[in-house]
Amino acid sequence: MRRFLLIAALTLTACGSPSASDAGTKCPVGTTFCPYRDPGTTKVNNGFLITVTGEGSATDGNPFPPGAGQEVVFKDGWQIDYTHVLVTAGKVVISENPDMSPTDPSQTGPVVAQLDGPFAVDLAKAGPLDSKEMNGKSWRLGRITQKQDGTAFSATTRYAFGFDLVAAQSGVVNVNLDADARALYQTMAEQGFTVLYQGVATWKGDQGTPACRSTVASYDWGRVPKKVNFKIGWKAPVTYQNCVNPDLMPADSRGVQTQANDETIAQVTFHLDHPFWEALEEDAPLRWDAIAARKSVATAPAPAMVEVTEADLVGVDFQSFKDAQAMPMAMRFCGEQAAGEPTTGTLGYDPKSVPVNPTGGSTGLKDLYDYTTYNLATFGHLNNDGLCYPARNYPSP
Repeated sequence: MRRFLLIAALTLTACGSPSASDAGTKCPVGTTFCPYRDPGTTKVNNGFLITVTGEGSATDGNPFPPGAGQEVVFKDGWQIDYTHVLVTAGKVVISENPDMSPTDPSQTGPVVAQLDGPFAVDLAKAGPLDSKEMNGKSWRLGRITQKQDGTAFSATTRYAFGFDLVAAQSGVVNVNLDADARALYQTMAEQGFTVLYQGVATWKGDQGTPACRSTVASYDWGRVPKKVNFKIGWKAPVTYQNCVNPDLMPADSRGVQTQANDETIAQVTFHLDHPFWEALEEDAPLRWDAIAARKSVATAPAPAMVEVTEADLVGVDFQSFKDAQAMPMAMRFCGEQAAGEPTTGTLGYDPKSVPVNPTGGSTGLKDLYDYTTYNLATFGHLNNDGLCYPARNYPSP
């Protein structure tokens, strides 16, 4: 109740509108969430339907052992299931000239249309639409049916596409948050989080084949819990600019394009695996052991269940992981063996060319929380896996 009253007392902002022709509405005084107005299923030719999804990972989790064709797999044998994945999507913008600079994708022409936000969305809840590539479900945010000057889009022109990820706040459009998610969202607003993951990680490496391998035979994995309830929030406001669109040809074309006789879906896509990459590069292998080991014990067996929050990632050296007893951690590999899999060495994440600095902020990454935040800031895409230029709106290298 205290949290609800605190957030309700914040200054309310204008809510997003479901179409470009709507100037927007305001919440009734004292209201935390604006009502969601589904733009419906009636298509508007030569316009854009803006949708949002966390794909199958958000709604179905990341099983282990992996199923046939499953792309998101934790190589150390963990299964991830999400209860809530909360994001605040800000405005969506359509701009001219996505090809303004061949070397600087952040540069585009002027904005010609936008869908106002912000929208509070729980990506773990399945929406009514099939997502691109039949990967999960998505939610309708709204339509952009014409330019802001009242003229029509050209069906022969590509326009740059971008969107914002912003901090949780009062006066957002509540797309699909239930009572539990609304309480979590209020916590997000208090903490300044843009994203919050809640769920459970379960170690199931012993159910895969071949058996798990450890790079340090003497490391006692029995000290590491096998079930972790997690609730992790990140402060990573980002503007995703001038996205690549996999729906266009040739490949790597930027922007979106309308159709004279149909509606074009522009899907804001969030890839939940990014914070768990073992290196700062796209599609790096995924690991959870380092997080679970924040709750290791001195002598096996470990507790049946532990709790982890973002506080457990603060101050952790991500280049040379140690468990809660300050023991260097082994690398663990479960399931299918990859070519070149290491057989020696200890666990550490690779920052690649991103600087590391104990003072943090713009000088470099200081700990595991910084590292996961930096990776999370790249998790926004267009139409499944179209890369966007991430302009980080927080102190960051």
